[in-house]
Amino acid sequence: MWLVLCDPRDLAALWAYAGLRARGLAPLELLSPQALVGSPRTVHRIDRYGARFEVGLPDGRVLASDDVDGVLNRAVGVAVGPAPPGTVSDTLSDTLSGTEGETKDDRGEAGYVQEELNALLLSLLTCLAPVSVNRPTASGLYGPWRSAAEWTVLAARAGLVVSPLRLTDRPGEAPQRAAAAVTGRVLVLGGHVCGAPADEDPEAYARLARLAGTELLGIDVVGPELPGTDVPPDGGNHRTVFGGADPLPDLRVGGEAFLDRLLDHLKGLSPGPR
Repeated sequence: MWLVLCDPRDLAALWAYAGLRARGLAPLELLSPQALVGSPRTVHRIDRYGARFEVGLPDGRVLASDDVDGVLNRAVGVAVGPAPPGTVSDTLSDTLSGTEGETKDDRGEAGYVQEELNALLLSLLTCLAPVSVNRPTASGLYGPWRSAAEWTVLAARAGLVVSPLRLTDRPGEAPQRAAAAVTGRVLVLGGHVCGAPADEDPEAYARLARLAGTELLGIDVVGPELPGTDVPPDGGNHRTVFGGADPLPDLRVGGEAFLDRLLDHLKGLSPGPR
């Protein structure tokens, strides 16, 4: 069994799901994070043999982690809202409610519930990590989250041309790079590069994904070169500049060729020890 795990509003994931189904990947399930953690029947075991789970699906079937051969993991988190009676979300809300007549800060309570549900989701996703694209991490359920400064450092280390990034010590103010419109997007999946500029070596993009520890990575490029760009001393033939990276990219930019690659990649995943 294969899964596409995503928010119901994730249009790129829905596009990938439809494309994988059209290519004959079966059985293939579309599942939201809310359905995974909000089931009225959840069994989660962690012992010396590893970690695994069984979750009841809305249609009555049972999803067992040991039966999953591959996952396109697009889980961002669990949205907190009114929960159906008897679900995990409903139970947590009841547990967190105050004594009779006591009022609480609803936003604070909702935030606490959301953190608890995301912790449960991370634990469940970790059971699927060996066959997930991308693997969940503590800094991001869909892959490692990094700041713009961290991505810029990794991109330079990978051999991509980077523009200066202005850092600040002002709380809440994000680093700023020279303003430029994104002119292209590159997708890297399992070391294969889709959409790299024709006059550039795609290996630098694959190297960035490896340095980031992600199987799937979207990389924005901008051009022409910006003033102050750190051009390597090899002649400066690069025409594009690193514009950012995201382990949750818009897959649609890769088109049908990317779907073919995604199909092969998901079918070739090996569970190994879980």
